[in-house]
Amino acid sequence: MSDPEAPAEAGAFGLALRTGAGRFLLAPYLRLVRATSRVVYDPPDFWDRVNANWPALITSWHGQSNLGYPLFPGPERFAIMVSTHPDGRLAAGIAKSFGFSIVEGSGASERQRRGTGGVRAFRQMLRVLQSGKSTIATGDVPPIAGRQVSPGLIAMARHAGRPVFAIGIASSRRRILERIWDRMQFNFPFSTIAFAAEGPFFFTDGTTDEENAEVLKASLDRVLEKAFSIADNSSRR
Repeated sequence: MSDPEAPAEAGAFGLALRTGAGRFLLAPYLRLVRATSRVVYDPPDFWDRVNANWPALITSWHGQSNLGYPLFPGPERFAIMVSTHPDGRLAAGIAKSFGFSIVEGSGASERQRRGTGGVRAFRQMLRVLQSGKSTIATGDVPPIAGRQVSPGLIAMARHAGRPVFAIGIASSRRRILERIWDRMQFNFPFSTIAFAAEGPFFFTDGTTDEENAEVLKASLDRVLEKAFSIADNSSRR
C-alpha cells in the first residue's frame, strides 16, 4: 500500500546530489561567512533565555535564517524540521554537517497537500520536545508567499506546552532573491550578522490558535525588520 505522505519522487541520484551540495558546498560557505563576520545579538542574553525555558521551539520566516546554522550553540541539542521536497535535501545536508538532528516533513498548503509528511513530522517533533531537545522550524508553509504563520506550529507549541522564540537573522552584505516566494537572503562574508529575537511566547488553551498566530506573525515581522536595521546601521559606521 502506498504511503499518502510519501515524499515526491526525485530519483536517488538527484536526492544524493542535493544532500551532498548542502553538506560539502553550502555548509562550508556558511562557516566562511561566520568566520569572517561579527555577530550582534538582540537581546544579548538570547541563549540564556532559551536555556532558562528549555526545551523550546525556535522559529523564523522561511529563507531568513540560513545563517543560523553556525550560530546555534550545541547543535546536537536541537532538531530541525526539513521539507521532504527534493530542495529540502539541501537543508538536510547543511543541518547534518553542523551536527543537528533532522525531522523530515512540512505543513500542507493549498498548493502543496500531498507528500509533505506533515502529520508524521508533527508527532516526531512532539517526541523530540518530550525527550528534552529543542526544535527549529520555519514559521510559514511553503510555497505560499505572504508570510502567514503555519497552524501546525501553533498547535505543536500548544500540545507540547513549550514556549516559542521568534528569530530573524540578516547580514550587512547580502542579496535578497526577490523572485523567490520566500525572498530568501544570500549572505556574503565580511559582514555584520544581526541575530534578533523575541520570546518566550506560551500558547495556551486560553487563546485561540488564530490569535496566537497573529501574535507570532507580528513578532516574526518585528525581529526580521530589526535584524535588517541592525545589520544595515552597522555597515554605515
